[in-house]
Amino acid sequence: MIPPLSAPCVAESEFHAVDVPADAENGAVRAEFLRKRSSEKLAHAGSPNVTEDLQDSSTSVGKNNRAPAQRVSVNNGSEAGTDLDGVEAEEPIDTGPRWKTFMVWCVDGTPGTIFMTLVTIWALFGDDIRLISTYKEADDGFTVVTIFCLLCFSVELGFASIAKEGFTFSFYFWLDLIATVSLLFDIPDVFALMTGVEETDSTVSPTDSSGSADNSQMKESATLTRAGRTSRAGTRAGRIVRLVRLVRILKLYKQYTKSKQLADGQADPEEELAESRVGQKLSDLTTRRVIVGVLMMLFIMPLFDVTTFDEPETLMEGGLQLVEEAYLAANDTQSPGFLAALDAYVNKTEGMYWVQVVNVSMSQRHGMKGPDYRSLRGVEVVEAVLSGGSFAKFDVREASVLQAVLNILRTVFICLILGLGALFFSRDANNLVLMPIERMMKKVKDMAENPLQKQEFAGGSSADGSQQFETKILENAFAKICSLMAVGFGEAGAEIIAENLKNGGELNPMVPGKKMVAIFGFCDIRQFTDATEILQEGVMEFVNSIAKIVHMEVSLHMGSANKNIGDAFLLVWKFPQDCTLNDISRLTQGPMDPKLAQIKKEHSKMERIQKIGDSALASFVVIMAMLRKSARLRAYSDNKDLCARMPNYSVKMGFGLHVGWAIEGAIGSEYKVDASYLSPNVNMAARLEAATKQFGTPLLLTEDFANILTPNTRAKCRQIDRVTVKGSIQPMGLFTYDVDVDKQVIDMQADVYQKDPEAFTGSNQDYEDEFEEHPDCVETRGWTQDFLDKFAMGFTAYRDGDWQTAKAILKECETMRIGGPNNEPIKDGPSSSLLRVMEEENFKAPVEW
Repeated sequence: MIPPLSAPCVAESEFHAVDVPADAENGAVRAEFLRKRSSEKLAHAGSPNVTEDLQDSSTSVGKNNRAPAQRVSVNNGSEAGTDLDGVEAEEPIDTGPRWKTFMVWCVDGTPGTIFMTLVTIWALFGDDIRLISTYKEADDGFTVVTIFCLLCFSVELGFASIAKEGFTFSFYFWLDLIATVSLLFDIPDVFALMTGVEETDSTVSPTDSSGSADNSQMKESATLTRAGRTSRAGTRAGRIVRLVRLVRILKLYKQYTKSKQLADGQADPEEELAESRVGQKLSDLTTRRVIVGVLMMLFIMPLFDVTTFDEPETLMEGGLQLVEEAYLAANDTQSPGFLAALDAYVNKTEGMYWVQVVNVSMSQRHGMKGPDYRSLRGVEVVEAVLSGGSFAKFDVREASVLQAVLNILRTVFICLILGLGALFFSRDANNLVLMPIERMMKKVKDMAENPLQKQEFAGGSSADGSQQFETKILENAFAKICSLMAVGFGEAGAEIIAENLKNGGELNPMVPGKKMVAIFGFCDIRQFTDATEILQEGVMEFVNSIAKIVHMEVSLHMGSANKNIGDAFLLVWKFPQDCTLNDISRLTQGPMDPKLAQIKKEHSKMERIQKIGDSALASFVVIMAMLRKSARLRAYSDNKDLCARMPNYSVKMGFGLHVGWAIEGAIGSEYKVDASYLSPNVNMAARLEAATKQFGTPLLLTEDFANILTPNTRAKCRQIDRVTVKGSIQPMGLFTYDVDVDKQVIDMQADVYQKDPEAFTGSNQDYEDEFEEHPDCVETRGWTQDFLDKFAMGFTAYRDGDWQTAKAILKECETMRIGGPNNEPIKDGPSSSLLRVMEEENFKAPVEW
């Protein structure tokens, strides 16, 4: 019998706290069967991404390639579906009325965005294209297109105002409204209604039926023409506001390109950071201010030009004034002085196609036939009008075309100013403040998804060699806090960290526990009390040196450290979430059913369980070897005080391994919480370690654990007893794996053993069969096949009650093992233990045996 556990890790009452009735097991089996059948039906029906959830209860996400649990739900005909655990399924998210969804899609959807981009580009450049490429006859077609653009912008503005929350009366709402209204000035009838001048009219006929024009009409025409041009300049500046939409579209296109690169694997997902709320706000404010600044420059800069208030007299008007004065002085159109002045005026100006001096047309003298003035637009004609009845008309179409080209270039330039201005203004703030904040937010999100992942730290110093910026110091401090949380809570506390990071509000360490299935290992430092009394303050370095080896090897062997309890360590190997207690039971009950083994999925699952079991056992074997190889720990063997208290002292440990279920979660209160496991199975691992002293072997395994090992590894273990543990009526087999660390040949002077354990471990490589390939497992093998066979015969006789035969065989086994550096006989502890048990009964099995 194994004596009650006295280790401080789990209270005795906890061993009896959980009692699973037999009917509960049957219920679990039935629930598993229903889950499997339901999942198969859903998968057969073609449902995408359906995985069988054969788990009895959910477990937290570990680090050994365990995927998050997926829940399968079915509709039972009621209004809300019900998942397979009987919990009401979440209802579909209400996205609002269909018409509102349609409006949002029209505004923000890809087709609508592309279409409105083309419409916006036309609204920006269409009027200039009209002036460059066509004459007045084509204006009606352009007017129809302008009205269509106006309708598109109006519909978009209406859809956004109705369907997009917060858009109405926002900054971009007013910009879009002003830009939309500005398009009205491109419609000739509206322009004429607002200015009183038709854009395509030449303002006034050269002569009326009597060959003269009314002076007041000519003056009014000239005034309205100038007013119309001023209004058109304001319209052009107002339509620049529409560039805001183009900048936003370009931003959306950039985000679409990034997302597509991520989907195609062209970008590193780790380098793509989601924009934080602070970043979004700052970017939006910067863009707004750049837009307002550029628009204010467009509108205000002309106010500092003298032509805005008083146009200076040009040669067209001044020259005509001289010609008129020459005519009035001579009062004769054939006067040499008048004709000389007229000829000079005509030759010094360009594009004149009509001239009239005091109501007398002089165009025939110079053969001015020119283009038909009615085919020219108002912006393509310049008039010089005097109060005396003289006026001249000039064809400035070439200048108008050049101005239209310059307008296009100016629009493109403003586009660049808006885009690059917003980019450069916010770049420094992004690099120095926002990017560190966003990286920290990414760390929070990543830690909420996987609290145990390794944290990355920012660079040491700035580029110029000066001290770090405060944001970088804060970022590194945050990464250290995350790393300390992961180390402090361990894998069992991953759920606590994840839940508190995902949810806002106050700290809540009391996260409900979850049932899981795992291998539990417990190891203890031998003669620790004596070592503590002698080492005093140095005991911390002593324990931590051992802990480094234990934790490192367990981590390299697919496990994780859970608790450090002074001289003891609780270690856990969690199975993937699709591995249930029933799967473990199939293995612990014996070889797998050949029919079940043929199912590829089940076979793969069993192989994963066996691989984790082999890794757990191999880690303990390697730990024993590493304790002996470490130069830092060997130095304690030369400590005079330790050797005086404990002759021939060396660092040794005892180990216990068991497999079963446990409740993973937080233990404690809001004042102090520990993340650990509660279960009789955890206590069993501790009991096994305590019993290693009784059986004279450093490692004990339960029969359940031995049965989940691969056949080759299982054959290397031997059963050494069958006992009934306190608190249980079910007998349990005890196994061991024989290790002889003294067989190792170690170069004590080798520099590699003076370094940290990472430098000389062999566990960072992949092995097909670790017990046959790992150097530490091979070199410390403490058994031979003849010994295993002989002991098996003796144990069988002991178990069957033939104690006389068992006595003879086990006496031979007691000294059959050869080991140590000199290949000397080793006294076998399990053989001696069985002989002592039989000796107490005078080597006669009890009647009830």
